[in-house]
Amino acid sequence: MSGRGLSSSRLPWAVGLLVLVGLCPHPCLPSTTQQVIPIAAEAKSVATPPTDSQQPASPVKRTTKVPILVYHHVSQTISEGSPGLRRLTVTAEVFAQQMQYLQDNGYHVITFSDVADFFENGKELPALPIIISFDDGWATQFEYALPSLEKYHYTATFFVVTDYIGRPGFISWPQLQTLLTDGMKIGSHSRSHPRLSKITDSAKLWDQIYDSKTILETQLETPVEEFAYPYGSYNAKAAELVKLAGYRAGRGCCSGIAHTSRDVFTLKAIMAPNDLEKFIEYIGGDRVRTARTEHSSILPQAGSQ
Repeated sequence: MSGRGLSSSRLPWAVGLLVLVGLCPHPCLPSTTQQVIPIAAEAKSVATPPTDSQQPASPVKRTTKVPILVYHHVSQTISEGSPGLRRLTVTAEVFAQQMQYLQDNGYHVITFSDVADFFENGKELPALPIIISFDDGWATQFEYALPSLEKYHYTATFFVVTDYIGRPGFISWPQLQTLLTDGMKIGSHSRSHPRLSKITDSAKLWDQIYDSKTILETQLETPVEEFAYPYGSYNAKAAELVKLAGYRAGRGCCSGIAHTSRDVFTLKAIMAPNDLEKFIEYIGGDRVRTARTEHSSILPQAGSQ
């Protein structure tokens, strides 16, 4: 037999090798029984619906009681003007007494941002929280209220009407800058102080709400995040535009101290009286107030009345 022939001892091994190759498919080709899944389909099949643990958390309903004080005129004496003007005036002496009462009785002056943080994120509020605010931007607020605020290191929010700034009897731009330097907050009280609930033209309503914000932010170079409705008057449309304009909070007037998550753009407030005893009664003096958080199955509707 030639040397190139296959010996009988090697024949069984070669035959076995050929059988093994015939049984195994090519490594780059799928077998006839293997399912071919396109890449897109494979990716889709991996994206399974979220389990219960992956579902968004239930909306949270939070409640709190925070007196929001509203001041207009602060003067040395009560004028002999109309009953409405007298009702909107607190003397510098009574204002100082009210601020001292807050200091002596453990109240903590907070801001509208603190309330927004509580409703949005559950950030804890201090015991006996209270907010101090001023409407319209009267010059007497700067002259007679600021000294007491500085004395007790209280932060107040001054809601100004942008068209009135610098007019006789109203706060000027330099005075607003001084308020900011002293740690005060500036909020919008609209451009010209109309009743927003009476405005049907959306563009005019937007001008009062949004354009007043941009004017203040441009002139003062600081964010303006609070809005107070002129006359405390608003409707669902106005409240929604306050939200869309980028404010964090909106304040109404004169309807109580209890707030919920739904109220962040329609916060209640109380008109500060020119009387210390009534002041104590209005803010719920000596009553224990707490903030509470609840889980709700209904998403809070910001801006609803």
